[in-house]
Amino acid sequence: MAEDTLTLYELMFKAEQFCSRVEAAMADAPPDLEEDEELRLKIGQCHNLLAELQKAYNDDELLIRNCSVRANFRYLIVSLLWVAFRARRKIDFRVFRLLVMIESGFTYLLITHH
Repeated sequence: MAEDTLTLYELMFKAEQFCSRVEAAMADAPPDLEEDEELRLKIGQCHNLLAELQKAYNDDELLIRNCSVRANFRYLIVSLLWVAFRARRKIDFRVFRLLVMIESGFTYLLITHH
């Protein structure tokens, strides 16, 4: 298995953790109907993108040189950024740090990709 595949898979795992922690924070916080609806929509988009990336992994196509993998990861990161924005009053530094690690890991792969 290629090193970039392992790194991408780890980033997917961290993205799933991020979404789970945001959902847990939503359950613990007082409801905000407008924000929560947007938040659920964006988390749903993240889950859909993670499912697409999981399919690429299952098909042994989860590689940084794969254009659709790069595109799906970019969309995933943008969706995660929106989740963080919408959940800004509900998440703590540790949860936000997960997002920073995901984005920086993906950027590293893009920079080192030949």
